[in-house]
Amino acid sequence: MKPLRRRAPGAALALAACLGGAVPAWAAPPQPVYAPSGGFADPSVLSENGQFYGMATGSLVPSAQGDIASGPWTAEGPALTARPSWATGSSMWAPDLERISATEWVLYFAAPVAGLDSGQRCIGAATASTPLGPFTPVDGGPLVCPDLADTPTADDTVPNRPITTAGVIDPSGFKDSDGARYLLYKTQQLPSSLRIVRLDAAGTHVYSGATSHQLLRSDRIVENPVLVKRSGAYVLFASRGPYNQCSYESIWMRASSLAANAFNTVTQHTLLTPGSTGGVCGPGGADIAAALDGGQRIFFHGWLCGSSPCPSGFNSQTDTGGRRGMYLGVLGWDSSNDPVVNLFLNPGD
Repeated sequence: MKPLRRRAPGAALALAACLGGAVPAWAAPPQPVYAPSGGFADPSVLSENGQFYGMATGSLVPSAQGDIASGPWTAEGPALTARPSWATGSSMWAPDLERISATEWVLYFAAPVAGLDSGQRCIGAATASTPLGPFTPVDGGPLVCPDLADTPTADDTVPNRPITTAGVIDPSGFKDSDGARYLLYKTQQLPSSLRIVRLDAAGTHVYSGATSHQLLRSDRIVENPVLVKRSGAYVLFASRGPYNQCSYESIWMRASSLAANAFNTVTQHTLLTPGSTGGVCGPGGADIAAALDGGQRIFFHGWLCGSSPCPSGFNSQTDTGGRRGMYLGVLGWDSSNDPVVNLFLNPGD
């Protein structure tokens, strides 16, 4: 295990800055803490034994390691040993890394599958004995996949989804205060829906007798769910809008339970926008990790054109040269237990 590094004095004030007050007017956007040439989109980050481990969208799940949250970060290669037998390609979207025990780790990912239209996916799981793997896909079919004539049989067949032929993406693990494990995910196409299913203790299969249900349905794009329990309530973080544009943003909402449609009628609050981040283009795909000082950090991606944020009118589907770098904020909670991000960290902070 590498020794812990002391944090810079400015970063040491981070949690205090996040406990309340208005969002500062940033003179300039923060710098990404990790921005390899291929990008690092949809980051999933977890801290363990004084190190940070990150996974991202890409071929067989690109991985990276950081000495501290703000880096330096080092590329560690693909986390998966191979694509699962049911997948038709190696491009894995929005992975999620989960710790089951000190020697048991699970990696969730969305992969293309035969039987679904182009761009539609199913969710798989892979296991390893260390956080960087190598991860081996779980035997059999996918963990979550729509029940269609040409799709492989999955543990969760996504009943009562808004669009019958829609795939599933953005898996995200959650462990409740009673120890029960769950998987959240999104159904593709509009309307958007965020769903949840209980998993077994190993996190690799659906809990015996459990079925998934919808937490939220939206006419707008809402995706990338991340769940936190705080003061007895469930705070759901998500991304909203088209991922390929600068208007993509991070939001949060709160509900008292995880019952069906529990988040349908609650208020969606913005957390990270281009304005609140000082001009980061498309601040979304966020994940939350424990910090070395006992607080929390929020990792998110933003579009870069060269070394600077892409201009406000950027659209990755029509404009060339963009990639997504990983940014870092300090996640705090105000007196109403609302999440706030009033400080962003630059590389090495």
